[in-house]
Amino acid sequence: MMRKTVFWFANIVGPLILLSYWRGVGAFDDPSVYWGNVPEGMQSFIVPWMFVAAAGYLLMMHRFFLAWTEEEVASLHWPWKENDGKGVQRLFTLYAAFLLTSLVWIDLTRIYIEGPSMLVAVAIVAVLWTAGLAAVGFGVLVWPARERLSGANIVLTGSFMLSIQCTWWDAIYWVLNFAW
Repeated sequence: MMRKTVFWFANIVGPLILLSYWRGVGAFDDPSVYWGNVPEGMQSFIVPWMFVAAAGYLLMMHRFFLAWTEEEVASLHWPWKENDGKGVQRLFTLYAAFLLTSLVWIDLTRIYIEGPSMLVAVAIVAVLWTAGLAAVGFGVLVWPARERLSGANIVLTGSFMLSIQCTWWDAIYWVLNFAW
């Protein structure tokens, strides 16, 4: 697999996520229903983190697709494994897990709001945890390269920024405070 495949996948699915959010927000007269029981004060605290997360995502994309070579990305491996040249495949797996779950989150939540069901609730939680773990996964994948690849700490920072939003605010805090 070539890195440009991952690049195009991310750049096609990414705007589709934004479109799904636009469509989802427009599905209700009052889009604040998506917040559930999250207090209004916390909403105004969480929204800026969405922009922090987006900045972190862009920091990672810069390293993966513009700053590093194909060979450097191919050398990425999990901390418990040796370099086997399959870093691009690992990166694709993380992007697929992160982007595809992000693509369906708001639609699943809309479906739940329109007709609550345990199955949809479980699907929402699974989707949010998958996205959150994938956000952490970007940092874990780059961790062994932090001294070897220039700017690896930028990816670690970006992953941390993204993970705060996707793991803490979405998969944990929102799930605990949504109106189930």
